[in-house]
Amino acid sequence: MYKPEAMEENKKVFVDLLQSVDRKGIDKLLEYLETKTDFYTAPASTKYHNNCAGGLLAHTLNVYENFKKLLELREIEMPEESIILVSLLHDICKCNYYVLEQRNKKINGKWEQVAVWSNTKSVSPPLPHSYRSVRMIIQFFRLTPQEEYCIFYHMGPYGGEDYEYRSLLQKVNTDHPETLLFYTADLFSTYLDEDTYE
Repeated sequence: MYKPEAMEENKKVFVDLLQSVDRKGIDKLLEYLETKTDFYTAPASTKYHNNCAGGLLAHTLNVYENFKKLLELREIEMPEESIILVSLLHDICKCNYYVLEQRNKKINGKWEQVAVWSNTKSVSPPLPHSYRSVRMIIQFFRLTPQEEYCIFYHMGPYGGEDYEYRSLLQKVNTDHPETLLFYTADLFSTYLDEDTYE
């Protein structure tokens, strides 16, 4: 779990990185995140990874670090500002999505009320996860095609079930290998760097 001081430090790193990007609209996006969302305190998931307060913020920073390392390892060029934008904002659609609820759980043979994260089950607009993030970002500034591909395809084979999606995924990963590395950075962060909390 993230202590308040760790969450504050993560927030500072996140804000400093985004402010280093020279893109008109970053300031409005940061204001939106601060005043209209729970981005800095939201979990990354309900039960799979970083399912704790501050988990979403920490996840984006983990993805940033892993993505940079993978790009360097494979010697693939990508502008630093693009690395920052896709890493820090790929899951922005998870803002205001999770709620903390009380549930009964048997602990040492006795039923107790415990707080657990749940999702709201109502998404707006009713679009897939990755595309909702793209839609949210472009309200503030434009994305390059490369940035949009990374965000849209960051779920890899789990982002769509139909034949067209799988064919497009194969093509985008071949034509833009950074999209495959970004998916891998997200996987590394989720399964190797982050914990699941009871």
